[in-house]
Amino acid sequence: MAESLRLVGPKNDSREMANTLARLGVAPADITVLADGVDGLAEGIANPGPGTREAVLAGLDRLAETAKAGDLVVFYFSGHGSQQPDQDSDEQGGNDEIFLPYDVGNWTGKGVENALVDDELNARVRKILDKGADFFGVIDACNSATGFRALAGDDVRARGVEPAELGVPAAASSGRGLIAARMEQKPGRGRAAFFYAAQEIEEALEKTPKDAAPGESFGVFTYTLLGRLNATPGLTYRTLHQAVMADIKRNTLMATQTPELEGELLDEPVLGLSAATARKQWPVFSGKLQAGALEGISAGSVLALYEDATTPDDRPVAHGVVETAGASRSVVAPVMWPCESDAAACAAGVDAAAFKKGRFARLVERGVDLGLVLSEPVRVDPDDGHDYTAAVAALRQATAMPALAPRVSLRREGYDIAVGLVDGTIAFSPAGGLIDRDGRSPRLTLPDEPQAAAQAVADAIGRMARATALQRLDPRGEAAEKLGLTPRILARASAVRPGKGAPCPDGESNYAAAKPTSENPVLADCDILSIEMENIGRKPLDVTVLLIGADFSITPVWPTNGNSNRIHIGEKRTVDILQMEPNPKASAEERLVFLAVPGVNRAHTAFTDLGQDGLRAMPGVEAPGAAAVRDLLSVGLNDMNRAVATQPPRLEEEMSIDIRPFRATQAKGD
Repeated sequence: MAESLRLVGPKNDSREMANTLARLGVAPADITVLADGVDGLAEGIANPGPGTREAVLAGLDRLAETAKAGDLVVFYFSGHGSQQPDQDSDEQGGNDEIFLPYDVGNWTGKGVENALVDDELNARVRKILDKGADFFGVIDACNSATGFRALAGDDVRARGVEPAELGVPAAASSGRGLIAARMEQKPGRGRAAFFYAAQEIEEALEKTPKDAAPGESFGVFTYTLLGRLNATPGLTYRTLHQAVMADIKRNTLMATQTPELEGELLDEPVLGLSAATARKQWPVFSGKLQAGALEGISAGSVLALYEDATTPDDRPVAHGVVETAGASRSVVAPVMWPCESDAAACAAGVDAAAFKKGRFARLVERGVDLGLVLSEPVRVDPDDGHDYTAAVAALRQATAMPALAPRVSLRREGYDIAVGLVDGTIAFSPAGGLIDRDGRSPRLTLPDEPQAAAQAVADAIGRMARATALQRLDPRGEAAEKLGLTPRILARASAVRPGKGAPCPDGESNYAAAKPTSENPVLADCDILSIEMENIGRKPLDVTVLLIGADFSITPVWPTNGNSNRIHIGEKRTVDILQMEPNPKASAEERLVFLAVPGVNRAHTAFTDLGQDGLRAMPGVEAPGAAAVRDLLSVGLNDMNRAVATQPPRLEEEMSIDIRPFRATQAKGD
C-alpha cells in the first residue's frame, strides 16, 4: 500500500482500546495488540509486532482453539477497508469486503495481496461461537466512498481506500458482509455483538481531537467509544451504541458518521460489567493530571485534590480547575472552591502550597467547552480562477474581533468545522473535514466592502458558536437517562410527490400514519416529521424542541401557540412539527434538540426564546433549578468572552439535552 494511504490513528486507537480494557478489569496478560510503533501500553499487555495478515489470522485461530463456553472474545480493528470482486460467489455477484493489514499489497488478479477478506473473518468467528464463547467485534473502518473530497493538507482522513487505488477492477457493490452476525442460534452456541464505525454509504473518519497533541489522530468512532466506556462502563451493548452515536452528533455540528450495530448480545452488559463503576480518581503532580477527554475531563472542570488515594471525599487538601484538557493528559491550576466572592478575592484565597500536596484528583464539577475551532482556510481547487484574498482577510478580521476572539480560533488540525474556499465563496463543512460537491456545505458570498465582509463572516461564526454550545451543555448525556425523557422521530409519508415547482398536497388523506424511523432517518420531499415524547421517569417534564438547521440556525419548533409542554409521568405525546420541502436540492443533515427540565412545583418552563438572537428576559419567577439552567444557556449562547463554563451543582439533575439528527432528500424517481 502506498505510504500516502497509511493512517496515523490506528496505533493511538489500539493503545487506548487496550489500556481501557485493562482499566475495566480485563487481565493485561489476556490482551494482545498487533500494531507497529505503539508505546504507552499498560504493563503486561503483549505487543509482538505489527498487524500483518498472518498475525491477525493466527491470533483469531488461537482464540478459536482455546475459547470455551462462558468466555468473551473481543476483536478490534482500526484501519482501512476496501472492496474486491467476490471470489467464491457468496456475495451474489457483488464484492467481498476487505480490510487492509500492515503488509497489504495490490491486486494480483485473484485478490488484493494479504488482504483480510470478510469470509475469512466470518469463518473464524463462527468457530469461536461454536465453542460457546461470546464475541464482541468492533470495526473502525469503512468500505465505501461518499462523493466528498478531502481538503488538501487537512488532518481528517477517511478509513476507506478506493478499490482502484489498489488496482482492483470495477465490480458491482455489495452490502455489508463483514462478519455474519445473524447466524442460526443453536443451543450452547455463543452470542455476538458487532459495532461498525459508519453506515455502508458513509466514511469512517480519523482526525485530531481538538484538545489532543498536534498530530495525535484517533478514529472519530473509537475516540468517542472509549470516552463513553471510561465514563459509564456499566451499559448494555445497545445502550452503549446509542450513547456513542449521540455523542458523535452532540460534540460536533459536522454530519460525520452514524455507527451501526447488530448481533444477539446487544441487551447484555458490555464486557459483563453490570456492576462496574466509572473510574473517578487519577494521579496528579504539580498541576499535571494523568487524565483527559477520554476520561470525561474537559477544560473548566473542577477537581478535588487528595494527598492519599484512600482519603474520604469530604477531606480534600485543595481544589483545581482544568485549564487545558488533552486526550489523556490535562493541565490543572489551583482554584479556591467554592468561592462566592469576587474574582480578586477568590484568586487571593488560593493556597498554592496545599495544591502542590495533591497526588490524586477526583471530579467535582465538569466543565463545558464552549469554544469553536475553525480550520485554517483551504482552497479546494487551486485552478478555479477566483481570488480569495479578500475572503481570507475577512475571516481573519472576524475571528480577531473582541466579540469572538475569546471563544473562536483557527487551527490546522483538531478543529470543529472545516473552512473551504470554493466557487468564489467561503464554505463551512457539514462533514468531518470534507467539502461536498453539490452545495450542501453552508456558503457565504461576501459583500465587496471589507468591513461588511468581515461582519458577515462574524455573524455566521456567531451562529455556529451558539449552535455548538447548545449541543455541548450536556456533553455526556447522562441526565437524559436520569430524567426519563424518551424522544423518537416518526415519519408520515406523503402519498403524492409534487412536480417541479408544485406545492405539497393538502389533506390528511394524502399522508400515511406516523411510523417509527431509524436512528438517523432520511425523509423524502413533503413527508411530515412527527415526534413522540414519552416520560418514563419519576417527575413531570417540561420539554422544548429546537431545530438546528444546516445553516446553523436555531428555531424553536415546540411548544407553539402557548400550548402546554408538560409531559406527566407515564404520558406519551405525539406531535407533527415539520414538513419537508418539495423537491429539496440536496440532502443536508439537520438536528432536533430535545431540552427537558423537571416540571415540579413551578410554572411551565419553555425555552422557546433560544433563537439565534439569544436569550431574552422571561416573565414570572422560576424555580432555582430552571434559573440555573437558563443562566448556563445564557452563557453558552450569548457570552462570547467565555470559552469554557462550569456547570452549576446538581445541574445534571435539572436538565437533559438529547440530539436527534435527520435528513431530507428527494424521493427516488422524482
